[in-house]
Amino acid sequence: MSYLKEDGGLFMNRDQQAQVFICFSSKDRYTIAEPLAYHLKNYGINTWYDRNRLLIGYNRKEKNLNEGAYESEYAIIILSENTFHSDCAMEEISILKSRYIEKKTYLFPILYEISPKIIVSELQWLKDLIFKEVSRNSGTREVCNHIACKITENYLCNYTYCDIESIIKKMSIPPILNQLLNDYLSIDNSNLNSRITILYAIYINIIFLNSPNDNFIIGLVKKIFTKLFSETKLNLSIDYRETWLLENAICLLINEYYFS
Repeated sequence: MSYLKEDGGLFMNRDQQAQVFICFSSKDRYTIAEPLAYHLKNYGINTWYDRNRLLIGYNRKEKNLNEGAYESEYAIIILSENTFHSDCAMEEISILKSRYIEKKTYLFPILYEISPKIIVSELQWLKDLIFKEVSRNSGTREVCNHIACKITENYLCNYTYCDIESIIKKMSIPPILNQLLNDYLSIDNSNLNSRITILYAIYINIIFLNSPNDNFIIGLVKKIFTKLFSETKLNLSIDYRETWLLENAICLLINEYYFS
C-alpha cells in the first residue's frame, strides 16, 4: 500500500518493491522508452515496460492497463508528437491522471523532442508538474537519476533516520563509519568526485562488515552503487543528483543493517 503526502512525496511500504510504469507511443519505443527501461533496470528499479511483460495473445487491458497503469506507484509519461496521436497512450494517461488525483501514483512527465507550448489541451494539466525536456542528443541517463532519487527518497520515509546528520547523531554505528560520514559532510558540495568516492568507501565498509542480506532494499542499493561508480570511473559527467542519490542509498543501507 502507498499514498501521497501533501508535499507530493509517496509513502511506501518498506517491504513492497515499487513499480514504475512507462507510458509512451509505440513510435517512441526505440528512441526513448527502451533506453529509459534499460537505465532503470540497471538501478534495480522494478519497471513495467510492455515489451518485458506482454506476450502475443495476452489481453491488453488485463495486462498493460490493469497490472501496469492501475498497479504502479510511479509512472513515466513520455509526451511527444506521437503521443498525441496514440489512442493507447492517451488511454493510459487518462488512467494515470485519475490515480494521480486520488493520490495513488507519482508522475514523472518527460517532454520528448517537443516544446511545452504544443502540448494538447487535454494534457495541459501535466505542465503543473515539474517536467524534464529530453532530446535525441541529451539522452535519458540524467532523467533516470531524477527518478531514482525520488524513489529512494520515498523509501526513506519509512525509516527513523532519513539523512546523514541524524544517523551521526544516533551514534549507533561503527566508529569508522561515523568518521567517514563526518568526513563526507566536511567536503565542499561542489567537490562531487571526492564526495562520491567517500560514499563508495562507506558503502564498501558496510557491505564487508555485515553478513549478506538479500532483501530488495539492499539489492537496490547495491545496483545503484555499481552503476554510478562505474560511470564515475568512466569519467562521465556527474552532478549533485548523483551524490543525492548515493546519500539516499547510504541512508537506506545503514537503516537496514543497523537500525532495523
